[in-house]
Amino acid sequence: MTGLGTLLRLALRRNRWFYLIWVLGLASVVPITAAAYETIIGPGGAMLDLLARNPTMRAMLGPPIDLSAAGSFTVWRVGTFAATAAGVMAVLGVIRSTRADEEEGRTELLRSTVVDRHAPLTAGVLAGLIACAALGLLITVSMIGVGTGVRGSLAFGLGMALVAAVFVGVGAVAAQITASARGARGIGMAVLGAAYIWRAVTDAQPDSSAAYAWHWGSPLEWMALVRPYAGERWWVLALPAALTLGLVAGAFALESRRDHGSGLRAVRPGRDRAAASLLSVGGLAWRLQWGTLVGWTLGLGIFAVAMGSLSGSFASMLKDVPQLEVIFRRMGQGAEQLIDAFFVAMLGIVSVIIAILAVMLWQRLATEERRGHAELVLSTAVPRTRYAVSHLLIAALAPVALLALVGALLSAPEAMSRGSAAILGQVVGAALALAPGGLLILSLAVALHGWVPRLDWLVWVVVGWSLFMVWVGTTLGLPTWLTQLTPWAPLPKLPVDPMSWTPVIAMTLLSVAVMVLGLWGYRRRDLRMT
Repeated sequence: MTGLGTLLRLALRRNRWFYLIWVLGLASVVPITAAAYETIIGPGGAMLDLLARNPTMRAMLGPPIDLSAAGSFTVWRVGTFAATAAGVMAVLGVIRSTRADEEEGRTELLRSTVVDRHAPLTAGVLAGLIACAALGLLITVSMIGVGTGVRGSLAFGLGMALVAAVFVGVGAVAAQITASARGARGIGMAVLGAAYIWRAVTDAQPDSSAAYAWHWGSPLEWMALVRPYAGERWWVLALPAALTLGLVAGAFALESRRDHGSGLRAVRPGRDRAAASLLSVGGLAWRLQWGTLVGWTLGLGIFAVAMGSLSGSFASMLKDVPQLEVIFRRMGQGAEQLIDAFFVAMLGIVSVIIAILAVMLWQRLATEERRGHAELVLSTAVPRTRYAVSHLLIAALAPVALLALVGALLSAPEAMSRGSAAILGQVVGAALALAPGGLLILSLAVALHGWVPRLDWLVWVVVGWSLFMVWVGTTLGLPTWLTQLTPWAPLPKLPVDPMSWTPVIAMTLLSVAVMVLGLWGYRRRDLRMT
């Protein structure tokens, strides 16, 4: 294929930091969990097989197969998390290399040279597959390095790489459907979210039920179904391999049927006159962001309802498993009541995830700047600060409202079972008490964009670190000073901690001050055009 080698090197070079951070971050979580197995479980880990009957843990982490050894425990504890995160990496990475470049005009420049029509898509897909293979290789080598079996480690690494490769295909297909990278990301993430919810709902069913058999329908389940370290079923690897080939072939077929710069789904013609809401920069910002907000609200709402419906079985699940009770008390900040530990742990995870949304909403401003749209808006009588604030208000207020909504939906099943709305108000208050942590993350993104926009990726390092500490770090027995190095650490974890307004107000004021500083920098610097 003419020009493929050059375009592949270009794709790897342009996305090297994106893939490197994702691969190293995910590959480090797995062996750390395996190495800390004795610390987490201690002697007698076989009794954790009781978890196989509990729907809450099965929905969160998948059905455990064999928890008596470090390798198989690691597959259960972080396998689904790592596979889902690898899917995010694959979808976003492929779209960065394909639809985003096409939308910004880079692909047109490349095609003006002597390259095959399908070379840009092939290079983007190959770059994503190389990243997936690197992740699988690092997991295999690192798991062997911490003393787990070679066969199981190889099955673990291959399963992770091939499941991630499925979402390379999903991203490639999504890039052909819409004419915008934003729309393609929405489709890709919707497919990934549907696969996760499918897995969670079906895994929560008893093994003997007919509904449980449907868990084979989620690609995120296939890595665990290979059964690493528990009598490997190598034939299962053919499922993600075949689906990847089918999706990639479909992406090339779809690319042959569409025009350059367009998608298979036709863009609807706009109105003759703009709506009244678009006569202000605030209305424009909302128009650009509402689709993202709707998608996130639906996804997190479904997740909250699903997890909340399982909260009633949480306490009974742990009565015969004291080791796991210790783990959840750590995640729940030492709560005496296990139901409180459940809500604290879930809100801790969700608050970090919603901070991702806040950063994404703000960084839409950077996208508009790179595409030249900001320059067009600012060429009118619109002050630069007002333009930035229109995006900032949505990025700050919408995630806080969504956090409160998730708290309400998460606690609603428990409130109905008790016949009292008191727990609902408590959990919503606990969720809002964590909101300043997300605002501080957002303020860092604002400051970086205002003063050093080329380093705006640093905010994702902070988010990734925080998610690791919340999801895995607290269960590994790491030093307290290390696990507390997140923006959420100083905030009260209600109802375990008493309400303390000092850190809430102080962190909120600090966030506002950093945001103002970032807006000042944005007002002074030149627009960044790439």
